[in-house]
Order: sequence, then C-alpha cells, then structure tokens
Amino acid sequence: MAKLKLKIKERKLGKHQAVGLYYEGKRLIEIDPRQCAKKYLNTLIHEILHDRLPKASEGQVSRIAGMITEASWRARFRRIEV
Repeated sequence: MAKLKLKIKERKLGKHQAVGLYYEGKRLIEIDPRQCAKKYLNTLIHEILHDRLPKASEGQVSRIAGMITEASWRARFRRIEV
C-alpha cells in the first residue's frame, strides 16, 4: 500500500485553540493562516516534524522546529503573500 501524500490546508483554528493541527491517519496538516510569517513558518515546520518524527515528544518537536525556523529566518526565508 502506497503511503498517502502529506496534505497542507489553511483554516481558521480558533475554536480548537491551536495554530496548527496534524492528523496522523490522514497525513493532513491544518494551519491557521492568521499568523505572522515567522510564526506560520514555525507552525508549519512543527506539524511536518510530527509527521516525520512520530515518536518525538512535543518538547523535542518544538525545539527542533524552533531551531529550523531561526536558521531559515536568518537565511532570509520569507512568506510571500499572494
């Protein structure tokens, strides 16, 4: 059985009190688009890490996401609003 492709969808997540959610069985990430660019990047990386490192703790995922976000931001990665 082929592995499902990871899907990323934007949706307001206020009622969930979250800025990002990962659904393991569906390989789906939902991300709240109302975040500033750097926070959005961190949330996206964080949720991708949940997919790629399913046994990592929340603390480990948060630390790794923060390091990748900071390095990407210093390298001048920016989100282009369309």
